[in-house]
Amino acid sequence: MNHPVLLLVSGILTGLLLGFFLHRLASDFLEQQISEQHPWDGNPDLPSRLRQIVFLLMLPLASGALAAWRGWSPELLSDLLLTGSLFVLAVIDWESMLLDMRVVIVAIMLKSAWLFMFAIEHLQQALTGLLVGAGLLYLLGIIYETLRKRRGLGEGDPALLGLIGMWVGWPGLGPVLLVAAFSGIILGGIWLLKKNQPLLHTPVPFGPFLCLGGLLVHLLQQSGWMPWQMELIAF
Repeated sequence: MNHPVLLLVSGILTGLLLGFFLHRLASDFLEQQISEQHPWDGNPDLPSRLRQIVFLLMLPLASGALAAWRGWSPELLSDLLLTGSLFVLAVIDWESMLLDMRVVIVAIMLKSAWLFMFAIEHLQQALTGLLVGAGLLYLLGIIYETLRKRRGLGEGDPALLGLIGMWVGWPGLGPVLLVAAFSGIILGGIWLLKKNQPLLHTPVPFGPFLCLGGLLVHLLQQSGWMPWQMELIAF
């Protein structure tokens, strides 16, 4: 079962099962926002077919790659939990400018349980990352709103960064924000230009870029490409 091809195939199949579940979860949440007449026009920028590509192609491929790299180990479970959570949160936020806090809470609880079972020595680091991440982004949001007289971050973004902090630790939060900011400026700017929307006055969801930064920084930490954070590699 440790053969790379078998690991890859089994990881893809696991990713498909996870993708079906998360696709249904995201679809139900988005439909609920329409039924509750949330200030969202019901015409998502990410079409349903593309949503299927994300969950039923991209997520299984990512799961297969993780399985081939990690093998069937506790670390793979942690990586799948993070990857699945960030995928579904990014899609929901991109389509609705909202975050499903149920996903955040469940992911935090499952990560805490994982730490109790497999890495109790890193529990304090994880909780510190959670609190610092949530508190840092909440503070930045208050500062922005005070200076600009308008909201700059979504209400769920601090919780999302706190969730990411459980994996990357507080030292990884800076790189996460850096990646999120640069990718948001570049990709968000391209998206607004394609839609002929004003760059300074059109809200762009920040959650997907936080998810991108969180996943990228976590994988770099685990692969040893961030040598100043080597103590977090087993995290």
